Amino acid sequence: MNLSKLREGELKEIFDPLEEAFIATGVDFYIIGALAKYIWYAMGDVDSGQTKDVDFAVLVGSNEDYEAIKKYLKDNKNFEDSKENAFVLFSPSGMQVDILPFGTIEIDDSVTLAGGSLNSIKVNGFQEVYHSGTEDVLLETGHHFNVATLPSIVLLKFIAFDDRPEVRTKDARDIADIIHHFFDLQPDVIYDEHSDLFINDSEDTTLQEISAIVIGREIKKIIASNVALSKRIQSILKVHIDKKEESTFVKNMVAQSGSTVEQIVLQLKNILDSVANDA
Repeated sequence: MNLSKLREGELKEIFDPLEEAFIATGVDFYIIGALAKYIWYAMGDVDSGQTKDVDFAVLVGSNEDYEAIKKYLKDNKNFEDSKENAFVLFSPSGMQVDILPFGTIEIDDSVTLAGGSLNSIKVNGFQEVYHSGTEDVLLETGHHFNVATLPSIVLLKFIAFDDRPEVRTKDARDIADIIHHFFDLQPDVIYDEHSDLFINDSEDTTLQEISAIVIGREIKKIIASNVALSKRIQSILKVHIDKKEESTFVKNMVAQSGSTVEQIVLQLKNILDSVANDA
């Protein structure tokens, strides 16, 4: 597996102290966000551009457990706090690292800390991804890390946009891009686990439509244990499907993919039908 595109040296300087801190404080973790997407794209030899975001979700039981991670990095590895964001640290080289807590620290799917102008985040879906939506990946840096799968990334982006649509317009573009490349990135998953889609496959069915169905099925597996979250995802999808071209989310998917409104709405319907399917 060649992940040289991940700027090995630069990331190793981040991964080494973070892994040490997580082990020292006894917390489990996985990679999410732009870096997770970047890893899967690099594995599929698909260009996803550059990312400077390093995001880790950490399973903790209390604010004290979370602060212990930050203290270890600051005291032993020369990381520094962000004045604006209580969930961000800066490495000695100046790289921003988001450390996002979830678990019994949550109150109503939110985590609130002291300090920083941004000190509260929504983490709906983090636990479900932790239990059913990650894969262990061996990186060229030598690290074995759990990484959120592409369907998990799509799931979390739907939620993130719904929580803060005014600042999360890129989520729709990322989802459109994942759907566009999914067939090339995950052919084994599609052919090995969803071969039934090709039994009565119409020549008019696009790869993106098939990809959307598979992503929806995988999301359904991830959130199967959480009825409320499943209903929320279905509600989010229905809103954008019903609004069509009036939806900012749909507009951004169209702009990213070059697809028509009708094609994007069909992709969203395929995801919705797969998530809602009782079979």
